[in-house]
Amino acid sequence: MAVILVLLMVTVFMTLDYVFGRRSLEQLAEPNVTDPIPIPAVEPVWVAGYQLPEDLRYHPGHTWVRALGADTAAIGMDDFASRLVGHAKALVLPSVGDRLEAGQPAFGVLSEVGGADLIAPLSGEVVEVNPRLATNSSLATDEPYARGWLVKLRTRDLTSGLRNLMSGTLAQRWTEDARAHLDMHLMALSGSVLQDGGEPVTDFARHLPEEDWKRLVGEFLLT
Repeated sequence: MAVILVLLMVTVFMTLDYVFGRRSLEQLAEPNVTDPIPIPAVEPVWVAGYQLPEDLRYHPGHTWVRALGADTAAIGMDDFASRLVGHAKALVLPSVGDRLEAGQPAFGVLSEVGGADLIAPLSGEVVEVNPRLATNSSLATDEPYARGWLVKLRTRDLTSGLRNLMSGTLAQRWTEDARAHLDMHLMALSGSVLQDGGEPVTDFARHLPEEDWKRLVGEFLLT
């Protein structure tokens, strides 16, 4: 009887060890993507053919900011930038603890066309980098206002930083102007990047010579 009890106990321990060991491996294989500070969903609003959620603030370099607390904000690229850059294949992002300066290059995007830089809309310390982007860079361009956010930043004066960014009617007019200027550039460069009715094709960046694309990226992303 004692031998049977020992065997039963060994079997139970081996089973528990397998179950907990398997869970540990699964946790290592799948990074934790739970946001400590969640980003609320945004309502889709369209301006000049681009999504421009009203509850975000925008930098002229086509990055957005959303306040998450008294001193913390999320940052990402806007819809205009994501279409200009093209489908992201890889990203170069700052690390937690890095210091970003408003108006300075902070993020790198590598697409099928080439590499592009995006500037920081706020100054502050990076407190989180989007963990989803480590295994799925394309989220940054495919879902720029949702799962594709880039970093979360802690800043000393968030109120002042937000005041220097665009929102509301100003952001809408800025987007309309950007769209008009882009259309003029595309018409001058190549008619093949425009659909019937003058709408840019979804992946128009791939239809442009790299030199022309880089010129557009530098002009619109202020890099």
